[in-house]
Amino acid sequence: MNVAFDVSMLGMGYFSLDAAAVDKSPSEMVITDDKEETFYIVSREVYEDGPKQEGYKIVVNEGE
Repeated sequence: MNVAFDVSMLGMGYFSLDAAAVDKSPSEMVITDDKEETFYIVSREVYEDGPKQEGYKIVVNEGE
């Protein structure tokens, strides 16, 4: 059975891409959903385990 992705796993959302990009560490990335209204700082592992399959996209990669 496929468990639905729970957006609460992503932690606090940012309403500004710039704010999220400033707060993230070099090993983290910033992702957003198709509406691009909320941005989340996550690790690669968290992204691969759910948000990627739900259509979230990377807007700031690790190291950026």
